[in-house]
Amino acid sequence: MSTLARESSHTDEDEDGMDIDQEQTSAPGIDHGALVTLIRDSTNWLLNFRNLRETDVIILLTPVAVPISQDPADTGDPFEPLGRAIALRHSRVRHIPYTHRNGITSTHVAFIKRGAVIVLCFVSRPGQSIPLEFADITFAVRDNRPCIIVVCCNPKDTLIGLPFPTIIQTAGYSPPALEATAALIFGEADGGSSVPERAALPEPSLWPVRQWDEARDVPSVHDLWTQCISSRFSIDAETLGSLLVRPGYSKHYVVRDPRNEQILGFCATYLSYLDQAGEKLMASLALLLVREEFRGRGIGLSLHSHVMDQFRRTRGVSRIQLGSTFPRILYGLPFDMQPYEEWFRRRGWQLDKDEPGKGQIICDMILDFTDWRFFDNPLPPTNMKFQPCTPEDMRPALAMVDSFSKHNDKIGWFDQYSSMRNVTDLKDVVLGMENDKVTAAGITYTPSSGSPIASNLPWAGRIGDDVGGLACVCILRKVQLGQISDISITKRFNTKFNFWGQPMPLPPSTFSRLELTKYVRYLAGQEDAVTINLLDTCLRKLQREGMRRMYVDGIGREVGYFEYLGFKKWAIYKDVWREN
Repeated sequence: MSTLARESSHTDEDEDGMDIDQEQTSAPGIDHGALVTLIRDSTNWLLNFRNLRETDVIILLTPVAVPISQDPADTGDPFEPLGRAIALRHSRVRHIPYTHRNGITSTHVAFIKRGAVIVLCFVSRPGQSIPLEFADITFAVRDNRPCIIVVCCNPKDTLIGLPFPTIIQTAGYSPPALEATAALIFGEADGGSSVPERAALPEPSLWPVRQWDEARDVPSVHDLWTQCISSRFSIDAETLGSLLVRPGYSKHYVVRDPRNEQILGFCATYLSYLDQAGEKLMASLALLLVREEFRGRGIGLSLHSHVMDQFRRTRGVSRIQLGSTFPRILYGLPFDMQPYEEWFRRRGWQLDKDEPGKGQIICDMILDFTDWRFFDNPLPPTNMKFQPCTPEDMRPALAMVDSFSKHNDKIGWFDQYSSMRNVTDLKDVVLGMENDKVTAAGITYTPSSGSPIASNLPWAGRIGDDVGGLACVCILRKVQLGQISDISITKRFNTKFNFWGQPMPLPPSTFSRLELTKYVRYLAGQEDAVTINLLDTCLRKLQREGMRRMYVDGIGREVGYFEYLGFKKWAIYKDVWREN
């Protein structure tokens, strides 16, 4: 009998996994066709099993299942016959069971990375769905190795909807069925009564992924955008096209209907520098759209798998973002797309923690100038003065922005300031100067300004012609606004203003003008007064240019602070990225 290496920790290649007993167990005369069916082999991966080198290792992953035998003394693994049958044809097999509770663990991943081909088995039970997330993990870490999916189920079950390129269906997991499966894998039997492919519609599989054609695909992608994305993000085809066509920094992919070349799925990706040395890159998976009537067919999985593989192959990519920086299509996964979070979670993205990159809430906010809470009452005095940037100021301003960006993980901000070098754009950069040293900065823009930042951030102009924008606010400070917790504010505030006998924070409408002014004064302090004065300077500049509202993007832990100043949330995202 063979010995299973359950969650084996051996490192020697000849000792890990399963020591297969090579004794012949197949019964003669088995009707393979009645026991096993080849559902699909769209990538011809089965040929790889027939061309293995002697040193190649087959990785066999099987579920821990209830023995079929009626003998209560039989506690063996019912999938051992499959391991032995494969070993008769290729001796180097590593058989690693997995449990339904723990799924594919780091131990399994280590084995997968050492194999030449992988066989992943499932048992379909009545009333239970197949745990496709186990397959997603396997496909994500397989590094282009062929992976055969074997589903042991009732022969009447249909598996044609499973989104994998090679699927074998067996009539349960009896020894004859498993031995027939091994024979089919190695080409010793035909595929039985294989389910015919329907000619009318493309079937689920790993679909061919191609690069998009920017000369002809913008209208179709815009149509897909309109179908898939909330009307809040309404955008015209010309603007969307300008965001997508970024030569040298963008690469986009499509899945087409083979019958008529219609775009069924679209994925937009960008590369941007993480540092000024240009050695590290961030890859952005900016958009992943699938036509509604074709969802659940593996199109999204095909696009996601393809671009993630491309990112891993690109030299210098150290971070992968779900969303984009500049150009900013969507900061991250929009909050109103929560039904799709599980899809991304199954593919390794973390979306549930209040931490950068793991699901932290980020907001785009908008301020109606009539709601601005900066009153005539003076804030704590500062030594700062605020002024438009001049050519002489640009070098120290860039040095400050570079330092701020590195310490606060603000990807692409330096490039946005650097793009404002010409004289006509410099007027849109507002600086805070303290003793002739640049310690604060922000970039303003309007829909008609034509500045580089406006071409990267489309949403202010899409909201309305009277909406100006403020982006990339940099302030050298000792304490970040977001580090002041609501609890500490409550304690400090109620100590000083104990005539309010209820917990803070409260909505601004709860307070009188005088009370709110006192609160803002108290909350601000010396450093936060710089933020408010910078916001006020930019607001007044935009007001002189005919704007009535101001849009600020990418606000994180300071959201509550901005709300007290009169801003309202316009869009909510989850900040999601991971190291490559």
